[in-house]
Parts: sequence; C-alpha cells; structure tokens
Amino acid sequence: MQIGPRQDMKRLRLWISPIAGWLIRITPTCKDMTELLSHAMDRPLPLGIRLRMRLHFLICKWCERYKQQLLFLRQAVRRRPEMLHSQTDNVAHQLSSDAKDRLKQALLQK
Repeated sequence: MQIGPRQDMKRLRLWISPIAGWLIRITPTCKDMTELLSHAMDRPLPLGIRLRMRLHFLICKWCERYKQQLLFLRQAVRRRPEMLHSQTDNVAHQLSSDAKDRLKQALLQK
C-alpha cells in the first residue's frame, strides 16, 4: 500500500467525483443562472433557490464572474444615470430621418 500525496489525491478524487455529480444535478444550469441572477437584482428569491445558486457558484467560476459583471453594471448606471440618458438622447438627434426609417423597417421585419 502506498502512502503519501499521490495516494491521498486518488482518494480525494474518488470522494469529490460523486459530490460534484450531485452538485451538478441539484443546481441550476448556467443558462438558468443568468435568468435567476437577473431576477435577483429586481426582487428577493426564495431561500431554496438562493441556496442552489450558491452551490452552483462553488462549481462554476463563470457564473460568479457574470454575477460580478451584473453588479458592476448596476452600480455604474446608478452612479451616473444622467450620462445614460443624455448620450442616448444625443444619438437619436444625430440620426437622419432616412436612417431612422431604415431602423424602423428593420425592426418591423424581425
């Protein structure tokens, strides 16, 4: 019998594998997480869903990053809301009437 880090890693992998599989089965998918994170910004979510989301963050660094990006964008918009409105208003005034008509037609076709 071998004793040491290599043997310990084998045991650890055997133990982690079923836990990771269980976490994957009970947590939301990444696609569901994007929707849940968006909803969580607007209203409180039930405790069970929040717990499943936290478990998902344990196995998915990308969803954790997405959450941080959403929080960053939310804070940026809250700090400077006047910039958001003033820039979009200026763009609307800069478009020619032809460009506005083309945009309207393109939106109606979709």
